[in-house]
Amino acid sequence: MSEPYKPMVNHLTRIILNLVEDPVPYDIITRQGTPSPGSVRSFGEHLAGRAGRVAAMMEALAARGFVFKLEKNRVLADSETMEAQDAKRYLLSQGFADNEFQVLLEYARKWDVL
Repeated sequence: MSEPYKPMVNHLTRIILNLVEDPVPYDIITRQGTPSPGSVRSFGEHLAGRAGRVAAMMEALAARGFVFKLEKNRVLADSETMEAQDAKRYLLSQGFADNEFQVLLEYARKWDVL
C-alpha cells in the first residue's frame, strides 16, 4: 500500500491590498490648476471609495480564512490553505477587478526534505 502524498513544500498565498493607489491621484486636486475646497472634497471621496473597496475585499477574504496585517500603506492578506489562482478567481467572482489587488505565491521547502 502506498503512503499518502506529502508535499515537499509549504506555500503562502499573499494578497496585497493597497490603501491608496500608486501613484497617489493628486491630479484630482490640481485639475483646475489651483486647489479648491471642492477638489479636496473630491479627493477625500476618492480615498474613501478606495478604503471601502479594500474593506470589502478583506471581508470576502476573511470568509475564506485569510489573516491580515498592515504594512505601511497596504493590507496584506495571507493564507496557507488557498492557492493563489483560486484566490484570484474568487476575488474576480466577487466583483473586484484584477487591478485592485496583487497576488503573490511563495513556496518554502520543508525542513526535513533535502
